[in-house]
Amino acid sequence: MATSGSVIARRAADGPAPLSFAQELIWLMDRASPGITAWNVARAWRIHGPLDLASLQAAFDALSARHEALRTIFTATDDGPRAVVRAPQPVPIARFDLSDYAEHGPAEAERLVREQAQTPFDLANQVPLRVMLVRLGDQDWILSVDTHHIVSDSWSKSIVSRELGQLYASGRRGTTAALPVIPLTFSDFAAWERDAGHTPTLAASLAYWRAQLADAPAALDLPVDRPRAAAPRFAGAGTVAILPPDLLDGIKRLARANDATLYMTLLAAFTALLARYSGQDDVVVGSPIAGRSQSETEGVVGYFANTLVLRTRLDGEPTFAQLLARVRATCLEAYEHQEVPAEQLILELQKGGQLTQAPLFQVILAMEDTLPDVLSLDGLKVRALDVDLGATKFDLTLRIAEVSDGLRLSLWYRTDLFLEGTAQRLLSHLRTLLAAAVADPTRPCRALPLLSEAERHALLVEHNATTAPIGPAAVHAQFEAAVRRSPQAAAVVDDARTYTYAALNAEANRLAHRLLARGVEAGQPVGLALPRSARAVAALLGVLKAGAAFVPLDPALPEQRLAALIAESGVRLVVGDSVSSPRLGGSGVATVDLDGDDSGAGPSGGGDPGLPISLEGTAYVVFTSGSTGVPKGVAVSHRNLLNYATAISARLGASRSDPWTFATVSPLWVDLGYTAVFPALCSGGTLHVIGDDVALDAARFAARMTTAEIDVLKITPTHLAALSDRSAMAGLLPRRWLVLGGEACPWNLAERAAAAGTCAVLNHYGPTETTVGACTFALGERDFGDLRPATVPIGRPLGNVRCYVLDAAQQPLPPGIPGELYIGGMGVAAGYVNRPAVSAERFIPDPFGGSAGGRLYRTGDRVRRLPSGELEFLGRLDDQVKVRGFRVELGEIESVLAQHPLVGQAAAVLRGAGGEARVAAYVVPRSSPASAPPDAGDVRTWLAERLPDYMVPAAFVVVERLPLGPSGKVDRSALPHPDSPEAEGGTVSPRTPTEERIAAIWAELLGVERVGVTTNFLTLGFHSILAIRGLNELNRAFGVRVPLRSFFDSPTVGQLAAVVDAEVAQAEEREFERALREVEQC
Repeated sequence: MATSGSVIARRAADGPAPLSFAQELIWLMDRASPGITAWNVARAWRIHGPLDLASLQAAFDALSARHEALRTIFTATDDGPRAVVRAPQPVPIARFDLSDYAEHGPAEAERLVREQAQTPFDLANQVPLRVMLVRLGDQDWILSVDTHHIVSDSWSKSIVSRELGQLYASGRRGTTAALPVIPLTFSDFAAWERDAGHTPTLAASLAYWRAQLADAPAALDLPVDRPRAAAPRFAGAGTVAILPPDLLDGIKRLARANDATLYMTLLAAFTALLARYSGQDDVVVGSPIAGRSQSETEGVVGYFANTLVLRTRLDGEPTFAQLLARVRATCLEAYEHQEVPAEQLILELQKGGQLTQAPLFQVILAMEDTLPDVLSLDGLKVRALDVDLGATKFDLTLRIAEVSDGLRLSLWYRTDLFLEGTAQRLLSHLRTLLAAAVADPTRPCRALPLLSEAERHALLVEHNATTAPIGPAAVHAQFEAAVRRSPQAAAVVDDARTYTYAALNAEANRLAHRLLARGVEAGQPVGLALPRSARAVAALLGVLKAGAAFVPLDPALPEQRLAALIAESGVRLVVGDSVSSPRLGGSGVATVDLDGDDSGAGPSGGGDPGLPISLEGTAYVVFTSGSTGVPKGVAVSHRNLLNYATAISARLGASRSDPWTFATVSPLWVDLGYTAVFPALCSGGTLHVIGDDVALDAARFAARMTTAEIDVLKITPTHLAALSDRSAMAGLLPRRWLVLGGEACPWNLAERAAAAGTCAVLNHYGPTETTVGACTFALGERDFGDLRPATVPIGRPLGNVRCYVLDAAQQPLPPGIPGELYIGGMGVAAGYVNRPAVSAERFIPDPFGGSAGGRLYRTGDRVRRLPSGELEFLGRLDDQVKVRGFRVELGEIESVLAQHPLVGQAAAVLRGAGGEARVAAYVVPRSSPASAPPDAGDVRTWLAERLPDYMVPAAFVVVERLPLGPSGKVDRSALPHPDSPEAEGGTVSPRTPTEERIAAIWAELLGVERVGVTTNFLTLGFHSILAIRGLNELNRAFGVRVPLRSFFDSPTVGQLAAVVDAEVAQAEEREFERALREVEQC
């Protein structure tokens, strides 16, 4: 729009008129998502008194004749959408008489009103005005009036109500209503707006907005309760909160003190809250304004409203006062340039996106200060009714109004994304934040509290009520107690031998005495360079009995790598065998060769050393990979290990009175297998150490599980999935508990295991730094319904473990909001060996635990707490990637991919960087004799129905199996680069006449030489206007009507060709049936 000094001229010609920018965007979104009612404008009134039906009909007829917008339809032409004004005619009023149903009449009337409000308009064939009158009694009525946003805004509602009342009154009195002359029509405005874009003033403002919105985030990444669907329904609901007068007064004082308005202050608080919710420091919010800066538009019904795109950056950790200053400056600049319609910006700047998610902004903050919408009918009592539209256009719309008892906050939210409780918590958090900002506006925004005291207590205390006894004896002392109870019971079994408890203890004692004879001191790190075996378990126990700390090392590592680990850990003595010992010579350490006679080393037998062990002393050091490439050794204390062994045993229900059989398939130099090792040895159970030759062979593994009668198996999901693709799941499972850990657990795998019916399934989570495991979730212990998270939750903390979800300022986050997981309690390790700086960074003082010296471990894992209290793992903080400006969780893509009926396993990887970044998906076919490998195009189409387009991978690679690292997790670095022609810079040529014609159309529209069959339009500058032109070209070329949505759901030549061929086939079938009927009638 132009400035108030500009004059809007009448259109030079009658006939179809161009749409305004706002109308064009609404029309496009209506075509992209047909059937949605988010753009309906619904109102209803209860009327008491002698209603004059003839005067009411005449009033509506005159209103429609007076305002051509109310009798306009919208059609698609070769030049784009056009508005066609129909001649004035009587307005149909749907009438229902419920006067004979006094008891149920009001409820039925409410249903009728709601049904009409939630019925979509057919903009191409129906005028955007619907009227219904329901008679409840002789003088009791309900009047319902619905319009469409394409011709109506809040100001227009006021015009309609006011003029309807005036026309009704004049009709009853037989006079002519004294209504002002309307100097122009909305079509005049639309045509003028299109021409005004060439003026210097508007060109300067357009340049401002281009610069202001350059590199703006593609979306506000609000955490949702339900995953965002590819085709949202825009279903909506609302909730209300009232801020009390004293808080409102404080907000007004804060605004005056900073030379700001009430709206600016509320916007600053809302922006700060959205930043905390989304984790973004760049937030865009839409701010509606009337948009009627020309006086001649004041009496015209039409969609004049504009929405200012208010972008606020919160970088540099501003205080609330500083943020308010930024918001004030942003608002003032936006007001200066408000003549540019937001929809024009959207149509120009929204490239390569879907119209299923509002572009530029997804959240609205509106101050309800427009003209009052009051209907007054002569001689009648009229009361406005609330109408449940059941839909909303944006993710969140916050409407604010001053009322007698304070400030009313009305929050509308999309119910396909958010729960009512989430919306209510948001309003509560906004209130808490505002109160804190009023109390001290100099506090940093990210330090302003969000939580009420009750919420804070629940998150910090109630969810962490895990105190449990652990006993005074270290794990090797518990093992010795098991030896005394059952000396001849089987303790450890591998492929070569079986140790009884007595034999295992004797073997461990021999090594302990040898180590002591070599001068090993309490807490000294001793290396174990042994292959996975029963003897390695005996060596582990021997080191513990000698009072030392075992440091498990992979004997197959390159000598240089081994030497680096030995040096990093401070190991001076390594226990090895005839294979590994010679390789350790270059490390400058002494060795104990279990295959040698170790002559002169002292006694080789004896009883339990019985050394006093401090539970605070180091039990072992396990290395984890480091981001710099240098591994870090984690020092775990005896107390840490004892607590974990006790807690996981209690979680599983393992006990000394009924010893179980455990199996580990993991090497000892990673701690995954410790879930089986220590509970087995402490409880008197049997531990089966399964080597790779069996663990990687599905048939042999299934045979071992059966013959050994394994009760508990710990394995990574990827490892189990690989085995289950080559063998029946039931044969691979233990009798009591399948423990899945080490990586995110997909639902389909866990559910397949549970469905086999042989055991319970436990998802197990925990960094090495918190001693093997910290949280667990048993499948089936909670039914999430349609709120099921993307992957199996990691659950709740084990005994004496505490878990906190914190933001970047280490403030507790409410349920549903992603943050970093911090773990406290008895499982937190001492730190990294010889790495004080890194230890201080990752192991921090615990401000919540209440005990002196307590520490928290920063996991670097992104999680959120579900409304039910469980924790959901979302991925590593550094695993989040951006694709086309959207923040993407690779784990979410993997989770949905794994649900495809032909996909057994899936991995997603980011390839490229910056603007060239794209996601590549790797899929392992699900083994089934009746199914062929998944087709990449079919998988892409299937995925596009379930994920937003920016999350659909650009390349799909079918692989025989996902490469595994030593720990059993997916080794993403070993995945091949996508080898499709697209990845190599080539294109796949059209294969059918339909593909050839579509490829030619899109090459011309996109201005490129050629378009390949698998090229994604959305990556080539495709946007909404091209969609309209393409739609018309396809309709002409093939003689069928292709839905506009198809361009976004099927954004490649190959996919679109399939849609066109299907439409052509259906059209031919309909024509054949029509011809057949004609023949039959002859």
